[in-house]
Amino acid sequence: MTDDFPVSPDQAPRVSGSLPGPLSRAELDAQGEVFYAGLTHGTYPFVARRKSGWLVEDLDGNVFVDLVSSSASVPFGAGRADLVAVAAEQLAAFGNEDSHAVTNPLMSRLARRLLGVTPASLTRVDLSLNGTEAVETAVRFMRRATGRQLILGFYGGYHGESTTTAALGAEHHEIGQGTRGLGGGFVHAPYPRPFRSPFAPPRPGGSGDSTVDFIRDHLLFHAVDPREVAGVVIEPVLGSGGVVVPPASFWTALRALCDEHGWLLCLDEVKTGFGRTGQLFAAELWDLQPDLMCLGKAMGGGVMPIGAVLGTEAVLGTFDDVSTGSTWAWLPAACAVALASLDVFEAEGVLANVRALHEVSAEVLAPLVDHYEQVGDVRVQGCFVGVELVTDKVSQARAADLQEALAAAILARGVLVDSSTTTINIQPSLVMPPDLLRSALALVVDAVDEVLG
Repeated sequence: MTDDFPVSPDQAPRVSGSLPGPLSRAELDAQGEVFYAGLTHGTYPFVARRKSGWLVEDLDGNVFVDLVSSSASVPFGAGRADLVAVAAEQLAAFGNEDSHAVTNPLMSRLARRLLGVTPASLTRVDLSLNGTEAVETAVRFMRRATGRQLILGFYGGYHGESTTTAALGAEHHEIGQGTRGLGGGFVHAPYPRPFRSPFAPPRPGGSGDSTVDFIRDHLLFHAVDPREVAGVVIEPVLGSGGVVVPPASFWTALRALCDEHGWLLCLDEVKTGFGRTGQLFAAELWDLQPDLMCLGKAMGGGVMPIGAVLGTEAVLGTFDDVSTGSTWAWLPAACAVALASLDVFEAEGVLANVRALHEVSAEVLAPLVDHYEQVGDVRVQGCFVGVELVTDKVSQARAADLQEALAAAILARGVLVDSSTTTINIQPSLVMPPDLLRSALALVVDAVDEVLG
């Protein structure tokens, strides 16, 4: 925390009166006059003055505990001084440099570090500015490497909001509205979700997994020739789509399906990567060996934007005619911060802290399922937490209005959570002390008691 921040972590949150306060209200009104009309969808009802660690102060002096971490892109708390210093040093030395034209030694150092900590199947790296660009590039690589055009995605997945990534993703229909018809070449199957699964248990003699049985028995029989499919793009754990963790049976069956038809397996680890699940990469949870992996968000330590596509030799080492990246991809400052962030993981026991935070979240929030009819499920995987509300446990029908009421009650207590999709999503800093997370989650439980009690 910075010395001049108005409260210490154990004194937060601190919210006075209704939101937004008068200064935030004035600024929100000013923004509404000049910004795109849809820009304020999902905006919190305050305007930030500054952040420090996992605290946010607004223009009116209210202080919030941040359990969103800038959509999981700030792993170590806001403005970590040593990472900012690393970035500042390289900005002073280089400023902006197009790393596709003028390279520097930090680039190969970072690429080798990434290949040293990711699955052994991955041997080469391509540059990206962020996760969306990484996924879009991976789709192009998949099509070029196989000569096939179709990509299989999954309902609930989020991969970005460009034309290509919005068409690939299927988190909510609004994201692809107006673009899905323009970004063809994608087919979708239900994500393998234990809660509210559309499938019965796996059939005898099938693949061993209901989702893959559906793909084999129905999608590939009625709608899609597998010889036209380049491969699969999937989040190994759904992030903003609801913190859904597939069963191990799914990965065994999916890998067999890919091998049978010559499909490439691409893991979108933009949100799950760099410690969020309790492993450095979610692929480690099942010892997955993908053909491609997309990285972004937390790769820059919460200080600089950066992303990457990692691939096998067969995918990234056999052709050179796909033009990729952008001018600001892998700036020297971003490479330096990414290297320093990997040092933090190695030196500071970050993953052990993530697992401790996992235990706190499970202990505090999981009992809500038994206490309330409208809490359908609580899912915890490291510093990913999803609380899913339903009208009742029999129908498991989504309760969107109830979710928004709960999100408002949590915010009124000074805690920031994400209620943008089908769950209340909680994504604390990976280095937040467990006792402070426990205190913040107690306020979440208090809000649940108020709204559902």
